[in-house]
Amino acid sequence: MAHARLKRLQEFAAGRACARAALAHFGVHGFALRAADDRQPLWPAGYVGSITHTTGLCAAAVAARTDILALGLDSERVGAPTPDIWSTICREEELAWVASLAADERPAAVTLLFSAKEAFYKCQYPLVTEWLDFHDLRIEVPDWGESTGVFRTHAMRDLRFSRYAVMPPGRYLFHEQFVSAGVAAAADAAMTAPPGQ
Repeated sequence: MAHARLKRLQEFAAGRACARAALAHFGVHGFALRAADDRQPLWPAGYVGSITHTTGLCAAAVAARTDILALGLDSERVGAPTPDIWSTICREEELAWVASLAADERPAAVTLLFSAKEAFYKCQYPLVTEWLDFHDLRIEVPDWGESTGVFRTHAMRDLRFSRYAVMPPGRYLFHEQFVSAGVAAAADAAMTAPPGQ
């Protein structure tokens, strides 16, 4: 973070503060949450977590590894993904779904797809360290139209994560000007131990 801009430093610090507050619920105090070489947070032994920050919002989620194998949390400002990058985020079938919606719903729908993919990425990466492209995933939103609901993530190619755990459903929430998405793989959903576990 030595060369980061002030705004980025503030978001980083706020995210770490959220993480410390979440860890405190488990009785973990004063833990220095460092970053690995790939910038992933190094959580205390026995815990998994995820941090998200965007303009105006920071949050963190933490769980005991005995209950949750991995988790991912992402929040985005609705409308932040501008139409010129929608095709980068969305697969053709997702774009077709977005096009079927009323014009004023489309920015929120694309933001949800973006946030859901980011949340899944954050869930799987610490477990299997695999980089994913947005088009490697397809998101289905059966609860669209509700302020909170479930989304499903479908792998569009063979993913390392799928070798170790069932693809978990995710949850989303529209709140104020944001959408937040979360994905958690239950420990009892693991089919085999991932690398390093």
